[in-house]
Amino acid sequence: MRRISRILLIAGLLLSGCQTKPKPENLYRVEDFPQADASWPLQLLLNDLHRELSPDPNWLPEEASGSTQAAWRSLIQVINPQPRMILAYEPSAAMRRELQDYDTLWQAQTIGYDALVMITGSENLVDSLSLDQVRDIYAGKITNWKQVGGQDQPIEIYVQDENSGLQTAFERHVMQGVPVVNPTLEWVYERAGVVRQAPAAFSPKEGALGFSSLIMITQVHPQPEIKMLRIEGIAPNEKTIGNGKYPLKLPVLLASNTASDATIAGITDWLLSAVGQQWLSDQGLIPIEKMSYKLLKKRWSSQRFSCF
Repeated sequence: MRRISRILLIAGLLLSGCQTKPKPENLYRVEDFPQADASWPLQLLLNDLHRELSPDPNWLPEEASGSTQAAWRSLIQVINPQPRMILAYEPSAAMRRELQDYDTLWQAQTIGYDALVMITGSENLVDSLSLDQVRDIYAGKITNWKQVGGQDQPIEIYVQDENSGLQTAFERHVMQGVPVVNPTLEWVYERAGVVRQAPAAFSPKEGALGFSSLIMITQVHPQPEIKMLRIEGIAPNEKTIGNGKYPLKLPVLLASNTASDATIAGITDWLLSAVGQQWLSDQGLIPIEKMSYKLLKKRWSSQRFSCF
C-alpha cells in the first residue's frame, strides 16, 4: 500500500511539473513614453514596446528614421535638449565621431540580439558559404556561383546604404577592412536636376547575394522568394545565435542621451527582466545570456561614448 501511494505521489509531482506555467503578468506601465527612434528593422519593435508599456488607444506609431545612423543622430540635441531613447544597432565610427563633435552624452545597453544574415534567391542551389567565401565574393576574388558549388552564373552582389547599421556590421564583422568591389547600384533622384548612384535594393534573383537581419527576414518583411544562407554550415536561429555557434550575432541596443531619466531607466530594467526578455523573445529577438546580463549591468554608467 505504501509503495502504491509513493508511486501515485511521484506521478502527481511529475504531472504537475509538466503543466504549462502561466506567463508572469506585466505590471510595469509608463505614464509618458519618452521621445524615441529606431533603426528601420527595429521600428516595429519600438512601436510594439510603446503599446506594451503605455497603452493609449489614440497613439499612432511614428515613422521610422530611415537608418541606424539617423536614429543615433536624433540623440544630438543642441537647443533645449530632451530625454530621448533609441533602439538601434551599433553606430558607425563616423557616427561616433559626430556624437563626440557635438559633445553628446550617451550610453547604451544591450537588450537582446538579432543576427546579420546572408540572403539569395530561393532558386539558388547554394545553401551555405564560409565567411572567407563571402569576403572574397564582395572583394571581387570570387565572381561566379560555380566557384562555391553553385551553377555557372555570375554573382550579383548587393550592399546597403552607408547609414545602415547592417552595412556597418557587415563591414566590421565580415569585410574587416577589405573594400567591396562592384556592388549593384542604381540612379536615384535627389532633388530637381540632381541624381546620384546609390546601392540598389536587393532583388531576390537566383544569382543575387545580399545581407539583411534575421528579424527583418523572419518578422518585419518575410518574402518566400528569399533564402537565408548558412554561414560556416550553421543556420541562423535562436539556438545557434544563443550558443554562439552562428558567427554573425548582432547586438540590439537601447541607447539614450541621459543617465538620469527615470522613465528610460525603468524601460531598460523592464526589458532586462525575465518578463521583458520573454517579451523580446516573442518579438523575434534572442534574449541576452544571464552571465552577459550581469556583466552588462556592471558597465551601465554615465560615461561618455560608452557602447556595450
